[in-house]
Amino acid sequence: MFVFADETGNTGKNLFDDTQPFFLTAALVTLTNFDVLCSGKICEIARSIDVDSLHASELGLAGIEAIADPLLRVFKSKKSYFLISRVEKRYLLATKVIDHIFDSGENPAVPWHAYNVRPLRLILVFKVAALLDEELAKLFWECLMERRETACSEKLVRFCKILLTRVPYLPDKRSQELMGEAIQWAINNPHALLIHTNTKHKLLGHMPNMVAFACLLEGIDDLSKKLGRPVKCITHDRQSQFEKTLKAWHELYSNASDEPIMLPGEVRILQKVPGSTFQIKADHDSAGIQAIDVVLWLFLQFNKGRDLPPRSANLLAHVMKRGWQNDFSFVGVSEALTQKLDEIYQGDLTAEQMAKGKV
Repeated sequence: MFVFADETGNTGKNLFDDTQPFFLTAALVTLTNFDVLCSGKICEIARSIDVDSLHASELGLAGIEAIADPLLRVFKSKKSYFLISRVEKRYLLATKVIDHIFDSGENPAVPWHAYNVRPLRLILVFKVAALLDEELAKLFWECLMERRETACSEKLVRFCKILLTRVPYLPDKRSQELMGEAIQWAINNPHALLIHTNTKHKLLGHMPNMVAFACLLEGIDDLSKKLGRPVKCITHDRQSQFEKTLKAWHELYSNASDEPIMLPGEVRILQKVPGSTFQIKADHDSAGIQAIDVVLWLFLQFNKGRDLPPRSANLLAHVMKRGWQNDFSFVGVSEALTQKLDEIYQGDLTAEQMAKGKV
């Protein structure tokens, strides 16, 4: 498998840009090397509208409508697959609050199950998010980005003290007790929480770019297993700020242990895309990156509620039919969690499940 990835919505450390609430990354996946086999065809498509290469933001809907049909034919000829990872920046921040203050491995006031059982942890994310306004959210993000250790602890304590005053607004008594005790412990022991770092790679790891990239690697690995084909090479659009971190994360995931980690209700394997190589290319040097740039831009317009002209809509419909989406957002996670819990609450328990529950 050959993968070509592009991204949009990068606002750097400014997580609160109302014009770009989401960060998206997408991948074109083919069983043969799209760059080698299709570069001539993509150049031909670009020349047909008098441009040197395909840049969706420059082409706009009119330009993409003119090339949608031939691009669709190229995708079909290579039996292409597609992956899209969407990260809602404010949802990401809420998860960071939980991971840094409510991790039971660092905060002994948090019951083990409240953090390590995934559905319970996700419910905590939604409850914390309900207590955050923009000013308080910005204070936590400043704490996370702070390179001076003393200043980081001071901002953490200030954040926690304000958050603690809002705990009574939670709808149930147990949540008030659990979160109140955890926040108070963090106020009393700020240096015990592993929130401070002055390492650039670790700071960049908090950004939506890297969260989306990790989700994308998981999607690529899942598709590789479904198709029974190993990932040969991942080609990513050039991103000077994140280039070294992207390479480091690919190396980390691809060389991680393949031993399954047994967690309550889930089995996790850290290793993703083993044996694959990773390279960075400028878009004008990669037909695959140009092609997925068009797909990603169309998906973004659709995400914004814009009406697509018929050929562009047909192209995106093919992508959706042949694609998978990972949605790291309030809506996406809520829908997935509700579906999972409904299976438990509304389904009948088998005799085997009943027996396991009694052990």
